[in-house]
Amino acid sequence: MGKRQFRGAENGDGPRKRQRVVHEAPTSEVIHTSRQLRQLLAFDPDLGRSRHGLQSFKLLLDSLLSRDDNADSAEKRQQHEARFTIVKEYLQSTKPIEDDESSTYLPDIMQTWSHAGQVNNENLLSAVAVVLALLLKLLSQSLELTPIGLGICRTLLQKRQQELISRSLSADKGKAFIISPTLRMLREAVCFDGGAIARPMFRARVSMLKSLARNMGIVHIGEEPEDIKKPSPRTNAVQFFLSALKYLHPEAKKELLAQRDVVTALTRDIKQDLPYLVLDLLNGLRDHVLLDNKVPREAKSNLLSSTTLIKISGLYYYRQANDDLPSIPDAAHDFLMAACTNPSCGVLRQDTGLYPREADPNAAIPSADLEELGLEAIVWMNKFKTEVPVRNFVLSNLLQNLRPWSSVKQSELTTSIFKVAPELIADFFIKNKSFTFEPKLSATWIGYAAFLFNAVALPLPEYFCRGSGYAELPPPTSIVMDNILPIPLNQKALSRCLTNKSRMISFFATRILILAVQKLDTAVKMHQDPAHSSKSHNNQALWTDAARRLVDEFCQRSPGIKEMINSYRSIPEDDILHREAASQLLRLYYEVIPQVALMAKFDVSPLLETALKRLSKQEKQKETRAEEDGEDDPRDFALSLKELENLLAIAGYSPGMRWFAATEQLTLSPFTTLLKVYVEAPHGVSLAPVRQVLDFVAVEQQVVPAKDKGHPGISVLLETLKELMASSPSSLAVLWPFLDKCLTRCTTAPVKYVEMLQDLGAKDAEDEVLTVSPVVAAIIEQLPFAAKATDSKGTLDGLSRFLPKLLGYSAAAGESKPLLEAALAVMSESFAKGLGKSLTVPKKHPFKQAKGGKSTETKQDTNNTTAEGKKAESGDDVAALDSEQLERVLDLPDSLTADNSALVKWQNKSVDELVDEGHAISLISLLASEHASIRKEALVNILKMAAKVRQSEYEEKEQVWLLLSELAETAKVAAASQAVDAVAPLPSTIIAFACHAVNVLRDPTHSLYPKINSFLTRGPFWSVDRVPLADEVLTEEPAVGDSYYAQLNWLLAYLLDGLRTSKDLELFHKKRAKGPLFERLLAVAGNPYMRTPLRMQVLRTLYRASKIEGGSTTLVTRFGIVSWLEELLKMKRSMSATQSQGGAGTLVSSEDEVAVYKGLLKRIWETCNKGRVEGWSKGGVESVIV
Repeated sequence: MGKRQFRGAENGDGPRKRQRVVHEAPTSEVIHTSRQLRQLLAFDPDLGRSRHGLQSFKLLLDSLLSRDDNADSAEKRQQHEARFTIVKEYLQSTKPIEDDESSTYLPDIMQTWSHAGQVNNENLLSAVAVVLALLLKLLSQSLELTPIGLGICRTLLQKRQQELISRSLSADKGKAFIISPTLRMLREAVCFDGGAIARPMFRARVSMLKSLARNMGIVHIGEEPEDIKKPSPRTNAVQFFLSALKYLHPEAKKELLAQRDVVTALTRDIKQDLPYLVLDLLNGLRDHVLLDNKVPREAKSNLLSSTTLIKISGLYYYRQANDDLPSIPDAAHDFLMAACTNPSCGVLRQDTGLYPREADPNAAIPSADLEELGLEAIVWMNKFKTEVPVRNFVLSNLLQNLRPWSSVKQSELTTSIFKVAPELIADFFIKNKSFTFEPKLSATWIGYAAFLFNAVALPLPEYFCRGSGYAELPPPTSIVMDNILPIPLNQKALSRCLTNKSRMISFFATRILILAVQKLDTAVKMHQDPAHSSKSHNNQALWTDAARRLVDEFCQRSPGIKEMINSYRSIPEDDILHREAASQLLRLYYEVIPQVALMAKFDVSPLLETALKRLSKQEKQKETRAEEDGEDDPRDFALSLKELENLLAIAGYSPGMRWFAATEQLTLSPFTTLLKVYVEAPHGVSLAPVRQVLDFVAVEQQVVPAKDKGHPGISVLLETLKELMASSPSSLAVLWPFLDKCLTRCTTAPVKYVEMLQDLGAKDAEDEVLTVSPVVAAIIEQLPFAAKATDSKGTLDGLSRFLPKLLGYSAAAGESKPLLEAALAVMSESFAKGLGKSLTVPKKHPFKQAKGGKSTETKQDTNNTTAEGKKAESGDDVAALDSEQLERVLDLPDSLTADNSALVKWQNKSVDELVDEGHAISLISLLASEHASIRKEALVNILKMAAKVRQSEYEEKEQVWLLLSELAETAKVAAASQAVDAVAPLPSTIIAFACHAVNVLRDPTHSLYPKINSFLTRGPFWSVDRVPLADEVLTEEPAVGDSYYAQLNWLLAYLLDGLRTSKDLELFHKKRAKGPLFERLLAVAGNPYMRTPLRMQVLRTLYRASKIEGGSTTLVTRFGIVSWLEELLKMKRSMSATQSQGGAGTLVSSEDEVAVYKGLLKRIWETCNKGRVEGWSKGGVESVIV
């Protein structure tokens, strides 16, 4: 095959390569007059002269835009004004005679632009765009020339100019000198005069937005950084896009954000952008999209796709050289926090808590299957161990690209997402297995441990889901377990962490386990909630079985109790913080999962003795330091005492604790050492737990009489020791060994000392009940031995100060005086032999014992915590709240007060926004307006809203439409019945009911959802003389499970909002078949076991009634409110007394409640008609209140 011939020019001398294009620099001249400028810009077919004129005009515009008013001299300012006058005169001379949309501004420039397009002269195309961009920028600074600028913008929208713009935007990628000026020109046009031309420009988006996504991809190429003065096409395209977002209306934004290629290209190369552009991009998207409530949620979702969020998350690693600008990583973090944690931003979807997407928590399962299979009857119970289907798939994809162990901000973002979307916790750790918790002391491991700590510290969702109550079926055990102990925290890793030589690794593992056990305790209590017992027995059994399985799973994933004990024993004594945490972990195991803790047969005695010894050592060191430099950190002693409290709690659970057995490490028994710690503890340390242990052990070991016999227990001994500590510390120091011997012998043979006391009693007092602490008899027995000892003088000297105080306190506490006198005589004989002197006991001793077995020692306990001490539980000395305090507690703002702007705000909202964001409620509230015109407008708009709702695709549209229609019909019927033309003011109870019912209808899982729907189907309008749903909630059984109190709370809330006027008050005290509404509310609140928040709602209703004229008088004379409040006070006092005697109660802020009751009594008396009330009660009410 022969070689093909070259097909070149005919003579064969033509060039075989493409000629190189040379861009010649344009020429220019200085412009002195507007006439000269007009001549230069006049259309000329000669392209060189046309470019010469445009270049001259460009230089003139550059000089005008580069002016600095502060730095320029007077001469330069005059030159600037002269140049601006030239431009102004030129624009005025070229202004069309008729100013309309078809008029063409700058006809010569436009003709030159068109000619350049025809002859395909790219340099001239670029020059025209540059000049127009500069001119629009200059005109935007002059209010006088704004109409001309708008005319130029409208000229750009003409067909020929659109074609030229489209051609320039779609030029080859390498022709940035054409694309960039065109984008700058469009940006100046869309921003001109506050976006006045933005809407028409968007209508011409076929031309104006041509190749926008492609142009966003034309980035700066080269080793040198991008020049700010010569931005790349991407920079100009992004700025044009952000300007359009700023000035476009919501519907246009929605359509613009629907262009997936543009949205994707927006952040594709964001890591390569200049810092100022990144900041503008993040701030623009946040301000004009995320925080713009008018932009639909689906439009925001189109913007914040997985790709966009991942690209923005890459800015955490952005390297920023310019420190003058705000930090890029911080700006990206703020943007992601707002986008990912705010449901209105379109990314976060409402999940169902710990129930995955494919699980139906309220599925009906046959009883036979439940009885036979239990949890296995739930098909999805064991399905989500390797994969969890989630609703927030966008956030799930984002989380997989984050590295929370390498950045504090990424860790904060991740935990914040976990908090608002708990379903993602299990999904994240199941998918992210690239990093394990194997101990290795490095910065990465510490960051991962801190992240896991924050993840475990997150609370469980209320009711395990988003509903108002528990679901029928328990959540999957594996998902709950992954929320308590994530997958990386397995038994092997945690065990190795606890036994690691690094104390920091062990401390991290201990703190994480503490949070996990506390979280497990919360989850088990939620599984055992009494709310489950209101359903079928099988349902309760399911939840109990699920709780048992959860504990088993936790035990399999957590380390053994032996590893924790060994870890605690290996902690150095100077690591106080770690020792306190390890002891707290052991205590939690004994309290939450005792079946595991007791399997280890842990003897806490040695550890308790070590802790007591350490405390004694710290006290000595503290005294030494105080003598040397007077400095000591009280936090160390407080931590050691906290560790001791934990060990004491463990000892209470441990059956083998030896309280009165001395060891080699301790010269005193654990009980006496603890007694010494309590007496010698510094001021400011909480001693209540130590006091409880001392009381319990002393009574249990029969050292002192039991409290149920009227004896104050160990308070007598504590008072004596504390007084001796204050008066003579040296005497107390030598007394401890003797006292320890007496206490130990008293516990070994308590019967012996009881009989010894009986032998001391007088014969004529046989019929008298004689009560004295057995420790007194032990002291009597040991005194002769103490007198014979070689160092007896110091001991007897201390006893000479101790025993009179002890006997004096015992007598003041009500112990048997004959026995005490006999004991005093025997003690005096021993002292006479040892010291040659007798004992004298003061006749009066300042020992006080409160009711319920509490002494002044209890107040001293609270004084050690720098508190003021508790007041008597009876409530008699609790002061009533004054008017301001009572107003802060009981007075709530009127929720039916709405802004009149609600009449127009709802019109541009979607139905989802109308219902979910409260616009419908605001419009309904206007029916309570005092102005008839406002009420009439509100009624018309409610009807329009009802029609809009019915035509929408909203899930609950039928119910909401029915509610709005019946409300409007009720208003019409009320107006007809009163024979008025305008809309009659409806009772506030009707309006409040409608407002609260809207919130119920938007949530089908609400317990009142069935009753609201049943009420709406009864008739076309509502009776204004009745209170909707009051009878159904107060007397009928709840339609959904154990939700009576939830329904009652809803009813009380809307009744409070519905009590505003005297006519509303009439509905509350109107006689009905089942009694007036006030009477029924008072009966409900009289329940002694009613929750405090619900009773406070009733009290708020009474306070609201007292603000209405005649309300207080009606409450007193018709409903006996004074007697009712007095009964509540008595009930609170009796329950408080029961609580104090029982040792544990469930009342919350009883003193605060008493103060509220008294304050409300005072308020009612001050606002009632005193003359009428005094005549009605014959002065009885005044005597009770005043």
